[in-house]
Formats: sequence, structure tokens, C-alpha cells
Amino acid sequence: MDDYSVKLFDVIIVGGGIAGKMLAHRLPASMKIACITKAEPNVSNSVIAQGGIAAALANDDHPEAHFEDTIAVANDHADIERVNLLVTEGKQSVQTLIEEGLLFDRNPSGNWSFGQEAAHSKRRILHSGGDATGKGIMDFLQTKTNNKLSLHANLVVIELIIIKGRCAGVIVLDHLGKKSRMYGKHIVIATGGIGQLYEHTSNSEISSGDGISLAYHAGALLTDLEFVQFHPTILQLNGKSKGLISEAVRGEGAQLVDEDGKRIMEGIHPSLELAPRDIVARAIEASYQRQKKVFLNAQDITGFNKKFPTIYQNCLDHSINPLTENIPVRPGAHFHMGGIQTNEWGETSIPFLYAIGETACTGVHGANRLASNSLLESLVFAERAAQTIQSKKDDDFSISGIKPFQNHMVNLPSIVEIKKMMTTYAGIIRDQAGLERLLERLTPAIQQLSAHVFSDLALPTLKLAHHLTSSFLIAKSALLRTESRGAHYRLDAVHHDTNWTGKVIAISKNGCCQLNRHTINDQKKEAILK
Repeated sequence: MDDYSVKLFDVIIVGGGIAGKMLAHRLPASMKIACITKAEPNVSNSVIAQGGIAAALANDDHPEAHFEDTIAVANDHADIERVNLLVTEGKQSVQTLIEEGLLFDRNPSGNWSFGQEAAHSKRRILHSGGDATGKGIMDFLQTKTNNKLSLHANLVVIELIIIKGRCAGVIVLDHLGKKSRMYGKHIVIATGGIGQLYEHTSNSEISSGDGISLAYHAGALLTDLEFVQFHPTILQLNGKSKGLISEAVRGEGAQLVDEDGKRIMEGIHPSLELAPRDIVARAIEASYQRQKKVFLNAQDITGFNKKFPTIYQNCLDHSINPLTENIPVRPGAHFHMGGIQTNEWGETSIPFLYAIGETACTGVHGANRLASNSLLESLVFAERAAQTIQSKKDDDFSISGIKPFQNHMVNLPSIVEIKKMMTTYAGIIRDQAGLERLLERLTPAIQQLSAHVFSDLALPTLKLAHHLTSSFLIAKSALLRTESRGAHYRLDAVHHDTNWTGKVIAISKNGCCQLNRHTINDQKKEAILK
């Protein structure tokens, strides 16, 4: 591996998805930018994102309608000023990318083809390549950033370097177990989601909450960690997740049925299959608890193989023909509404440390994310972070007294054990007893980790450390929120306890607290939307 310690980058981006790429796209070419990826550059949640990107670009649509849909799904927990930024600046961001050459699917008339997804009052979802929107945007941004950054692949960031209270770099681990330091004026965490903390997930193999763990051990503030969205429809065979079946399939008319052919959403929600994701996911899981498997019947969708070529091929690869057969589905961990707390410019509680994309908590998703708002969030707040970075004056820091790395071993639960416990006790349905049982197992391990400097841990321990830390923090937050709200559903709670409205659970190494988030009322909405 190169000796990075002699290099000083202007910006170090940890993560290779859409958020990080958009940031690099909006930064000037004069900056020395490093991009660190945990695997090869084509491995990320962004690349496999089937769903589209929501933007109020249709003639009969308006950002105000998009705003209303977003906060309705957020279950009285969104930061409404940030939501307004998302839908207004998001529309312009997508429009600008289109003008720069980004292509989205068009209908036979040559106009943009807008899809329908759950809880959207309008058809406003743009797709690229049918069900390959993430790859389409990634490919476009890759062409725009190829010559602007230096790529450092197959490196795991194990610790943030803090010098005199500011973030000044990262410590990385290569596949041989060698540790190195990289220094930068601005450090941006864009590591994506947490799906691999669970047994069943739509996420890529590298999405294990690394960003949350890095920020926590550096002392940053994290919020809304208890809100994990489970996608209702993941292709599942023999108890194994085999890929996402996009919500757009239900938007085109596919129905959820049990093994007897009964529609499982009847009598549960007036929007049936297009109810908010948390409601659909719980309905499917409840059917499984009754020993009734659930299937997606998409056989009446005209041109399924052309509208959803990636899904169609994936089904065929697993010996299922969706044109003539029902698709077996079950919920899986999909998107994390919580994460590293940031302001509206992507700044964290640690100076010169930023977070963008799914690993950040901007407050726009509240307790439940509106479908196809995730890619939009990545674009909007990456652009805002780019503006902030360019506006900052250089703040020099000196590097001295660097100690050699140690290799301490810590006995931790296995990844298999952590995933099983998280799925059982911190999954779609939770309660106090289960969460306490989970924390009883995780807390001693966290205490052992905290007794050491992260970068001084041995390779076997480091492979588990981020996984364990993020799992512990989600479980801790889930136990602290005693109500049910959005994607956080507790059997032992009163749903939507008004005493909790606007209350945010914040966690750092210094402890836990409750913060107030902007609550929603008609007068405030009118003021923001003017």
C-alpha cells in the first residue's frame, strides 16, 4: 500500500456512492480529492438502486405537493425546513443534471416517463434503464469525476483522526491487515446504509453501518438511529434474500397475495399495496407469523420484462418467471432514516467532518422515508456540502507525536450472531424485553471495544467492530423510544404518543439526550412554502 501519511488532501470522501460522487462533481477540479471505497468502486447501494428519483418535474406537479407527501409519511417527525430544501432544491438539482446530459426514461411520446410509488400523490418518479436508476446516475457521475479524484479501493476506514478537536484525516486498513493514515482538510463520510446488520436485506455486501461507528467513536452526535425502514418486497428463497423487487412494481399494479391467493392488504390500508412501507412490511411479516407465505403477483403488468429488465432477469436467474408465476417476497432491511446528525450544509458536530447520503441524518425522512427520496437527498445535500467546503478558510493543523499501531484482540460476538439478534429483537417489530435482551449481549462487547483505541485493534476484531457498534447504537435508541412511530414499531407502546412528538433521541459517546425537532403545523407549513 502507498504511504499516505506524507500526502495532504483537500477533501477525503469515505464512500463511493452517489452522494460522494455528486460532492466530487460539484467541487472544483483544482482541489486534491481522495475517494476511499471499502470494495471495488462498482459495489455500493447506489449501483443496485432499482427505484427512481422523486422530483416534481411533471406539468401537473409542484414541490409543495412533494413536500406534503414527504412530511405525511414522516409521521410528524420530519424537519420541515429541511424537507422544503429537499423538494425545492432537489427539483433544480435533477433538472441541472438533465441539462448536463443525465438521461432518464421517456414514454413513446418522447416526454419523461413518470412512475408511481407508494404514498406519492402524483406520478413523479424518474427512472433510468427501467429499474437501474442508481447505476444510470452513478455511470453519469463517474464520467464527470474520473479526472477529478484519486480512487483508493478495497480499504476499510477504521478510525477518524481528531487533532485539537477537529477532524484531520482517517486511518485505513488494507486487505492484508496493514494500517495507514491519510490526512485531509475536509473529511466527508458517505458510507451508505446499515442493511448488513440484519439477516435479510436489499443492501450491498458492504453496507454495515461503518459511518455511524466511525462518527460515534470520534465523539460526533447521532440521531434517529431507531428508525430502520424495511422494504416489503425482497425476493426470498429458502430463507435467503435474492434481491429487491422495486416498489415501482406495485406502483404498476402488482398485488400482494398469500399462498391461498388472498390479497393481504385488504382491510389493512385504503391504499392497499401502495400504503406506506412500514405498514406493508408489517402486514407481510404478520402473514408469515400466521404460517402463510406471501407472494407478489405481477402477471397482469403489460411489458413487465421491458419495464423491469433487471428484476425480470434476476427472477429468471432464480428459476422464477414473473410473467407466469408469483414472486415469493418477504421484508428486509432497506434504508436507515437515522445517522450522523448534520446541519443543512452537511456539517457534523465535529469541525471539518461532514456526512452526506444515507449515513447522515438530515431530518428530511423523519420516522419513515417517502419512496425515491433517498437519491434526491444524496444529490441535494452533497451539493450543499460542496458549497460549504469551498467557503471554508484553510485551518492548518500540525501532525506530531504519531505512535505506532498496536494489535489488541477483543472477544466479540460473531457477525452471524449479531445479525440474528438484530433481526429477532430490533427488526420490524420490537418490544422492551427483546431490546433489553439484545443489549445485555452487546453492551459488554462495546465496553471492551471502548477500552482500546480503535486503530490499535487486531484484524479479526476490526472486522466486527463497526458492525457491533452500529447494532448496539440502533438497539439502544430503539429501547429509549418507548412509543411506536413510523418504521419504529413497538408491541408494548401506545402508537404515536403525543408526548413524543418532535422529540429526537441523540446519542454520542458522552451519553444520550432528547432534542426538539421542528414540529409540523399548518401555520408553519404555510410560512415555509411561501
